[in-house]
Amino acid sequence: MLRFLIGIVGCVAMLVAQVPSGFAQQAASPVQPAAMGPAQDATPGPAILEAFKAYPKGGNELSKLIEDLIVSDPQLAPGLARHLQTATGLSKEQKQAAFQGLAAALNRLQIRAADMPIYKAPPPVVEEFPWWPVVLGALIVGGGIACVALCFEDKVPVSP
Repeated sequence: MLRFLIGIVGCVAMLVAQVPSGFAQQAASPVQPAAMGPAQDATPGPAILEAFKAYPKGGNELSKLIEDLIVSDPQLAPGLARHLQTATGLSKEQKQAAFQGLAAALNRLQIRAADMPIYKAPPPVVEEFPWWPVVLGALIVGGGIACVALCFEDKVPVSP
């Protein structure tokens, strides 16, 4: 009888061990948005591509040309930034000149990062774990163990 109870307790322990351990923390963090607004079409304009072709060694001329292009049309700035991140054919000098030109253009346009709103991600949604199935299962298992212990009790007749 004792072996039977040990077996039942072992089975219950094995079942409880399979319950995921991510109750206090989420197992997988939700994906956070990368930008404040919807993604814009960030293709570089043909003028920017021609500027990179005209100055393959970068330098102040490329920086000045990019600065003038961005000041004349600020909508080219996202395309330039995306092109600098994704283009593989640009040299280090070209990238450096483009960054300097973009920074100078933003200064001329009086765009300051400190003036922009700070993006704050919404707090993560914490899902409440449903405890009632665990409690119900524990009650059923406890009742089963009690029934087995009381119902199959070896009743040995006592001789008078």
